[in-house]
Amino acid sequence: MKKRSVGIIIVILYTIFSGINEMWVGITGNWMGILAKNLEPSLATAVVGSFYGLAGLSLLLTQKKWGATLSLIFIGAEVLGRFYLMMIGVAPSQGPDFIKIIVGAVIAVGVMIYIGWQYFGKPAS
Repeated sequence: MKKRSVGIIIVILYTIFSGINEMWVGITGNWMGILAKNLEPSLATAVVGSFYGLAGLSLLLTQKKWGATLSLIFIGAEVLGRFYLMMIGVAPSQGPDFIKIIVGAVIAVGVMIYIGWQYFGKPAS
């Protein structure tokens, strides 16, 4: 069995950790006081956060390309979910927390690019 790269291990840990944190925000409205204003607790926010955690689990449970593909789908759903939450008014669409949402989306896209490069973009060794 092929060993995972350190980068993929970091991605797995990051996505699971972030998913749990985002689900916590959905349940409580904030996590460690990082938001300027608490959100209204929302199942939709918790579901969007769960996509991040599921992405990490997809990479953890298998090293095959289908696991990476599933992970990319889950992270893509998380990014789209952020915009959905803003559209329905659960998440702010302006102010400092809006900037945090956009930065989080950019980080998620960066994670997607890294996963894609690791699993699909470089020659097999």
